[in-house]
Parts: sequence; structure tokens; C-alpha cells
Amino acid sequence: MSPIARNLAFVLSLLLLLPSIAIVAAPPPGPNISTPSISPSSPRPSDQVTVTTTVTAGNSGVLNVTLVYTTDNWKTTNTTVVASYNSTSQQATAHIPPQYGGGHVEYYIVAFDGNSNKKINDNNGTYFSYTVTAPPASTTTNTWIELALVAATLGVGGTIAFYSLRPKTKAGSASTSQS
Repeated sequence: MSPIARNLAFVLSLLLLLPSIAIVAAPPPGPNISTPSISPSSPRPSDQVTVTTTVTAGNSGVLNVTLVYTTDNWKTTNTTVVASYNSTSQQATAHIPPQYGGGHVEYYIVAFDGNSNKKINDNNGTYFSYTVTAPPASTTTNTWIELALVAATLGVGGTIAFYSLRPKTKAGSASTSQS
């Protein structure tokens, strides 16, 4: 085989391999989900938590975004919330209701693009999470102390009022009888 024929055969075989190289090198299909953020960053028991993340999906667009969360370490309870998605800002927003008793919340994000490709961002299997600060234990005790102080104040005030308003006897007005 001549050197020209060998070079031509090499170039042709390389051209035949390029599509398969491009397929292997192409990113996997599906949306891209950024690391979510929460607001407030340190939720209290009465706070609804807003979870926000950026979701992009190339030309196919984002079909939907959901947030899945648990409050019992995935044992019996998990809840799926549909996120609102703004295609202009590419922001997905979901809300987790207040966790009144305090506790730990774990969650992850799921997104589908217009080609029905699914992507999950679960923080590489460790999930995103936050802890709700428990209400102070002294709240109930403080209420009882306040009620006791009010009762004591009313008791003292009532006693003073009783002694102030009772009829007074005059000194030296007691009669003595002589026989």
C-alpha cells in the first residue's frame, strides 16, 4: 500500500470514529441542578423554609422540578413538593412547612427536562439538610412563673384592700359598766 493510500485510510478511519468519540465525551442528558440554598439559614420552629436552586436544561427546557424531604431520616415519612420554576431566571423554589417541634430535615431535588430526562441532586447520596432549633424548654416554666407572680400580686392587693376598707373601731369607745 502506498503512503498516500495509508494516510487516506487513516483519515477515513478517524472520521468514522469521531461520532462515537463525541457521544462518549458528551455530557449525560438531563437537566443540571445547582446546590440549593435555604431561607432562613437557621430556621426556628415557626419558620417556613424556602429552598431555592438553579435548574438548566439546554434546548429542551425544564419540564418540572420537585423537592423530596423527610423529617424522620427516610424511615416512614417522605414528602414531595412541586417547586415553582421561573424559566427566565432558571430558579426553582419550593417550601418546606414549619417544623414546630424542632428536628432535622433532609431533602433532595429532582428535575425533568423537555425530553423526559431525569436528574437528581441528592448531594452525592448524603442529602441536603438543616436542623430546626428547638423551642427553649423554659417557655412553659416562664409562663407558670408569670402566672404565680400575677396571683401573688392580686392576693397581696386583695389583702391590703380588705384591711383598708374594713370598719374601724374607735379607741376608748368601749363601755364599761359599774355596779
